[in-house]
Amino acid sequence: MKPVKPIKLEEFLASQTAYSRRKILDLLNAGEVSVNGVPVTSLSHPVQPKTDQIKVGTVKIEHEIPYMYYKFNKPKDVICTLHDPKGRRDLMEFLRPFPQSLTPVGRLDRQTKGLLLFTNDGEFANRLMHPRYGVSKLYTVTLDQAPTARHLERLTEGMMLEDGPIRFSSIEIVDNKILKVSLKEGRNRIVRRTFDHLGYTVEKLKRIAIGPILLGKLAEGDMQPLSSGELRTLKTQLGLTK
Repeated sequence: MKPVKPIKLEEFLASQTAYSRRKILDLLNAGEVSVNGVPVTSLSHPVQPKTDQIKVGTVKIEHEIPYMYYKFNKPKDVICTLHDPKGRRDLMEFLRPFPQSLTPVGRLDRQTKGLLLFTNDGEFANRLMHPRYGVSKLYTVTLDQAPTARHLERLTEGMMLEDGPIRFSSIEIVDNKILKVSLKEGRNRIVRRTFDHLGYTVEKLKRIAIGPILLGKLAEGDMQPLSSGELRTLKTQLGLTK
């Protein structure tokens, strides 16, 4: 029988509990996590989920929850957090029927609508957000005025913002003030800040694809599992296929 490949302790705890990465790190630093009776302080400590005895305090964490992958159509005016201390609409409103271990991969700002992925697979999430794997994000953008040809050139040639360079992978003109843009960057409000730098105001912004995963006809506020084909294609791009 082929041996089962070990996974990182962080990945195991993220998939089988509702702990955030910050909370997991705090528990490790406090000596609250043990593997086979030995305290562990490293997030990357390898574990065999089905045979190792993993405890947080005195509670044994069983390997019961399978990995799950969902796509979600985020409405406008929803904060990309599981709990907003100011009482604004947040993601928990939509996650209550689902397992607590699901967390969003990346973010969309409050005013941006569209595709957001959820998973309890820590390695999948880390790779999806890492620039090394070059996963493109596709957006529809509505501007306050039609962009000039020179500005479109600058966007695809590359330009400098206050936090570093930015370059759009492609731009398609849909209408006078409506564009489809793709980029591999995941920095905070990067699409809005880029157009603002050129003197435009983004009036509407919607993410419609992440790599091969399309938003499609998914209704606002709805969530559905990724198909086996979608998941296989994206995992191949992330180097996670066996």
